[in-house]
Amino acid sequence: MRSRLSAALVAGLLSSGLLTQAAVAQSAKPTLLQRIRALIGLNRPIAAGGSRSSAALAVCVITPRTELDAKGQAQALVPLPRPTILAAGPLNEVRIDRGDRPVWRQRASSTQAIEGPISWPLEPIQPGEQLTLLLRPRGASGGDFARIQLTGASATEMSSHQALVDQLGSDAKAWLKAVDTALDRDQVPLAWALLFAPQDPRSAELDELRREVLRRG
Repeated sequence: MRSRLSAALVAGLLSSGLLTQAAVAQSAKPTLLQRIRALIGLNRPIAAGGSRSSAALAVCVITPRTELDAKGQAQALVPLPRPTILAAGPLNEVRIDRGDRPVWRQRASSTQAIEGPISWPLEPIQPGEQLTLLLRPRGASGGDFARIQLTGASATEMSSHQALVDQLGSDAKAWLKAVDTALDRDQVPLAWALLFAPQDPRSAELDELRREVLRRG
């Protein structure tokens, strides 16, 4: 019914009272998969810095949701205390700095790259706390990283978002609705964090969304 209603039919149903304006709005709303596909297209790759790196060496960070500021620096507002780290494509190294000091790192072997989601390896990020996430793509020189400044959301937001995760439990439909609601509210970082949270239950619909993000990342 949603996509096949003609303008004339909709007008007739509205005039007869058989279809409400709210129902029309709902019928026109893109699916969750369509909305996520559109958002994936907005991702901009982050170049691995350093003069020795090829210009083609860049990282597309899926989560935490990352944006470039006016100076071209990658920033991510982190809505959950323990964000999942996930990039599209193989990596040679993942590092987290606090200030100028590395506090955690993982390196690939000569035969096995780092791929797939990484659960947050440190103590929870505090509200307003700033850390630097460094990602070195496969093929980049030893000191050439894509750098993302992570900033913890406000205490109110983090508390509210964590309470939401705890409330969702293992109900896959509730998780899908929470992602959709976050997008309705233009809370894209939260939607991405929920989609890839380690607490996510396994379900065909959630897995399809995650696969789509990875395919298009």
